[in-house]
Amino acid sequence: MAETLRLAQGVSIYAPPSAQGFAGATYGPLYYLLGARLINVDKPSYTPMRLLSAAAILGCALGAGLLTYWISRSYLAACLSPLVFLSYGVVTFHGVSMLSDNVALFLFFAGFLLAYRFRESALLLLAAPVMTLGFYFKPQFIAGPLAVFAFLLLSRRFIRATQFAGLLGFCGLGMLALLQWVVFRGQEFWRHFLTYQATLFSARQFEIGMLVWALMLAAPLLLALEYLRQHPDRMMMCYFVAAVLLGIATIGKESAFIQYFYESFLVVSILVPALLVDRARQGRAPVEVVLLLTFGLIAGQWYTPPAPSAEAYAQNASLQSYFRENFRPHTRALGFRGGDLVQAGFDTPFSDLFQSELLAHGGVVSDRDLVDRIRERWFSVIVLDFDLRADKDRQWMDYYLHEAARQAIAQNYEVRTSLPTPSPEKLWNGDRFYIYVPIADENASSPR
Repeated sequence: MAETLRLAQGVSIYAPPSAQGFAGATYGPLYYLLGARLINVDKPSYTPMRLLSAAAILGCALGAGLLTYWISRSYLAACLSPLVFLSYGVVTFHGVSMLSDNVALFLFFAGFLLAYRFRESALLLLAAPVMTLGFYFKPQFIAGPLAVFAFLLLSRRFIRATQFAGLLGFCGLGMLALLQWVVFRGQEFWRHFLTYQATLFSARQFEIGMLVWALMLAAPLLLALEYLRQHPDRMMMCYFVAAVLLGIATIGKESAFIQYFYESFLVVSILVPALLVDRARQGRAPVEVVLLLTFGLIAGQWYTPPAPSAEAYAQNASLQSYFRENFRPHTRALGFRGGDLVQAGFDTPFSDLFQSELLAHGGVVSDRDLVDRIRERWFSVIVLDFDLRADKDRQWMDYYLHEAARQAIAQNYEVRTSLPTPSPEKLWNGDRFYIYVPIADENASSPR
């Protein structure tokens, strides 16, 4: 939200790091451009982009049902498909989050639906511009274009494959040129979009991701594979393979989460209902299909946070009230939760502390300007998820803040108070927001 708001205010979000601020802006540019049109600059809210995300995820569910019908010719399977997709907790939770993932997934999947429907004609090429739009919302869910290209190669339709790849390249490079030299003229859009996407590989994140994959998806994916074995479909097999391999390949990114398996959830929701109905048509009781799918869906509730409670709303209201009562509008602020800060009327020149430090940790950009500003006590308030003087979990703090940044805050800021973290934002039960303000003591580190 912080970066979207800054763009709506006319701030250059693709400028290089400087003493005046920095925005990682690692989401797709179309996400920010659309969000800047929807957000209320005077009273920023998550609601418009949440509604857009919800519409996109419902569109994916309906698209899954349509593709299931094309494959199975069964209205029952087509009705079951959206229910399976929306039964995964990560789908329903992230489906109403202010993320670029949902719209990107919808556009990529819509392009795949076009390609599948017109796979025997030149109209298949219509998928390329639609998929390009998805790429510029978030360059993540590319199983669709990979599947279409692989399908054309395996079908020995080399001219069509060349046309499809060429059109993808033309649309992609054309959009890049338009954004770099027209929309974001004079900024470093290309650098943000092409290089800031990279984050470090985390072995621990990969292990957790694979555990989630094994519990939620392994059994349902075996069922999907069984359907494809009995009813060969070359394009769907290409999509199956691309979706699974891409999810596994990207889940090890430090900033990755379970929604990176979105395309695998789509595959399951399309093929498993088709298998279920196919077994019924054969007069066979689909006991093992029901049992394995049920296991996968129960495991799929692993990450399904409860809806915000009255207490959560009260905690959020208390946090916002504290900010507004103790700091003036447009106070310069720094923190991991930029949305909370801009909703309180703060300015966030360094709009995403977590992403800035993640990029710095990977050597992509330097956080020197940020650390210097902290030492100068340039920010009137810093909001962290931990107390630097009391928390001894260095590994946890290293993940979020470099030692130089931690030392700068510890030497130049002090905790004024701490407030409960509203439950939807909690990572752990004991989470609190620690409100840091500049140290007034003359013995504090002198500004630089």
